[in-house]
Amino acid sequence: MSTTELTRFWHPICTSQEVTEAPKRFALLDDDVVLFRDERGAAALRDLCIHRGAALSLGRIRDGKLVCPYHGWQFDRDGACVRIPSRPESSPIPSSARATAFRAVEKYGLVWVCMGEPLAEIPEFPGEVVGQPGWHSFISYREIWNTSAARAVENFMDFSHFAYVHTGILGSEDTSEIEPYAVEQLDDGLRYSLEQVEPSDLYGADGTQLVRYEYTLVVPFTIHLKKIEVGTGRETIISQLTLPRSPKTTELFVFIVRNHSLDELDSKFGDFTNMIMEQDRPVVESQRPEELPLSLREELHIKVPDAASLLYRQRLASLAKVEAFGSYGA
Repeated sequence: MSTTELTRFWHPICTSQEVTEAPKRFALLDDDVVLFRDERGAAALRDLCIHRGAALSLGRIRDGKLVCPYHGWQFDRDGACVRIPSRPESSPIPSSARATAFRAVEKYGLVWVCMGEPLAEIPEFPGEVVGQPGWHSFISYREIWNTSAARAVENFMDFSHFAYVHTGILGSEDTSEIEPYAVEQLDDGLRYSLEQVEPSDLYGADGTQLVRYEYTLVVPFTIHLKKIEVGTGRETIISQLTLPRSPKTTELFVFIVRNHSLDELDSKFGDFTNMIMEQDRPVVESQRPEELPLSLREELHIKVPDAASLLYRQRLASLAKVEAFGSYGA
């Protein structure tokens, strides 16, 4: 893949706790990445030794260097080979004796990897509330879905399915009609909002609450939903940070960030969100093709309900060769 496509975006690959001094393999963009930790933090290399193609993740760390399990070649965090044990230590090391190094940054308790020259910064949460006083955040849901990252994102951004996939929880068939809504195009994505009465036992005795949904999409694969309970001051942000492991395999990291109920267990809110995600999962995994069609000639579109997803598909189509991981053909 060239540096003009998805390799130039930051992708969440794992939690910070998973990266230790022991090298470990992760999947990203149909490639294998080995992560390990040294005194400078998380380091990322392609999980491939240039010598004989062994997986570096099977090796070990010695004095901060990643040692290949096959012939003991040692690589630093920048990919340079600094030792070939089968040759005299004084022998020069060929400049081509390198592992491919990637950028790795830790943010929000996750390790983010960019395989090329970054086109943008790591996506921010709305209002940058994570870690701020009065707000609490946690990872509620982390699962691998058998679908493309773009299909998973389009599902999250769509609300016209609430009446059927989440009936009695987020909607009902009696209120399935979608009113026209405006979609604002941002430099890095889209923003749109709507209001509806949400039936849920999270809202006490009467089980309903007028909720304002504010969606913020950051291309290619980050989507935030801020739920504002009208008249109460309670706000909850549900964010799906989406890892494209392969064209048809996607890992979802779903965060919940809230400014209320700080003395209550996270499970009260996590269990609810996880139930919603698991209701979505079999439907999304059933979609064919797994890759999201970007050509508007593929699939049938309805003007009002599909307004946001149509613009999302157009934004993806503008990315060079993104169809390998998010589409079925531009």
